[in-house]
Amino acid sequence: MKYTDLHPNIRIRIITDFFTDLTQKSIIPFMAIYLSIQIGAGLAGMLLTVNIVASMIVGLWAGYWSDRIGRKKLMVIAQTLQVVALLCLAIANSPWMDSIIVTCLMFLLSSLSSGITVPIANAMIVDVSSEHERHYIYGLQYWTTNVAVTFGALMGGLFFESFRFLLFSLVCLESLATLFILIFMIRETMDKRVLGCGDAPIQRNILKTYWAVFQDKRFMIFFTATVLAVSLEFQLDKYIAVRLKNEFTAQLFGSDISGLHMFSLIMVINTVMVALVAIPFSRWIGRFQSRSIMTVGMLLYTAGFTVLAFSNWAWLLISSAILLTIGELMYAPVRQVMLAGMIPDSDRAAYMAADGLSYNAAALLGSLGLTIGAFLPSYAMAGLYILMGLGALIFFRMLLRKAEEQNQHLPCADAS
Repeated sequence: MKYTDLHPNIRIRIITDFFTDLTQKSIIPFMAIYLSIQIGAGLAGMLLTVNIVASMIVGLWAGYWSDRIGRKKLMVIAQTLQVVALLCLAIANSPWMDSIIVTCLMFLLSSLSSGITVPIANAMIVDVSSEHERHYIYGLQYWTTNVAVTFGALMGGLFFESFRFLLFSLVCLESLATLFILIFMIRETMDKRVLGCGDAPIQRNILKTYWAVFQDKRFMIFFTATVLAVSLEFQLDKYIAVRLKNEFTAQLFGSDISGLHMFSLIMVINTVMVALVAIPFSRWIGRFQSRSIMTVGMLLYTAGFTVLAFSNWAWLLISSAILLTIGELMYAPVRQVMLAGMIPDSDRAAYMAADGLSYNAAALLGSLGLTIGAFLPSYAMAGLYILMGLGALIFFRMLLRKAEEQNQHLPCADAS
């Protein structure tokens, strides 16, 4: 499998998604600090919560309508909103104007645009890919996302505090270029699919659609497994970061390092490994069975986080960071392939939007872990991580086993 073998829509989306992620990650992580200074931590927290909830709601709405009127129309609308939001953000933080009200409103509009785009873009990839391509596609997408996050954070760190106007202007130009690419280069993927699918429930309203989604037992097992697995990742910058700050001190290569230094080192290891090995690694593991990849990957991933929950030995923490990164590189693409293979053609974007809720639920569990960790000892938190990781593995394996059994009975079925 090579990049040039992929459908043109997918090749373009991978590039544009990289720049979209770059845009978002150069702004979002720093907006919390900026808003806290400008309007106070309490109001800033409320505004960020409103942004998340609004993004979730509009994502469900977009998923529903994308399955009915097409992908491209809504993606163009969302990207247009993004350009407007970033242009107004640049103006509101320019040498001629400094408006916190406009900044807050446009930040909300930018979040709404992202909420619309994500489930539709994910559904479009499924529309034009086959099952054997998806391991490579999702591995490549995982790599581009992590690289974009790294460079986005670097851009934000360099420009956000002192050069916000320049930063917002640059990302606005990037978003404008993405809009033109969407209009002139992306092809609609719905028409051909709907013509071949006579059971598209156009007449169902949005509530009935999502009621059917959450009544799907297979999807809810997958949803639960995702929440358990991803919530471990959200522990890293919450409970684990706080624990290391409070408990960890050591020497490494003759120098004293603090808990924050160790946390930064863990993040660097994760980022560098993903950037260097994600693509060749995804190609290599593609030759193995999905159930084996998921099992080994989740075990390594769980073991890595478990050690981070209690250990204060520097070299063991470094080894654990390597293990969890390898585990994530193994299980994450398989998870995406599983999702693509289980959702019905008629409600692809709706299922993608519902899957996005699993990340919000995982984020809540990540925050809850910080609270629980204030009362439980570190070894008890490690025990919870083991239960969460094994629970996710059991659910994922259950679904993979059922999929393999169905493929044995339906050897000619098209899983795409």
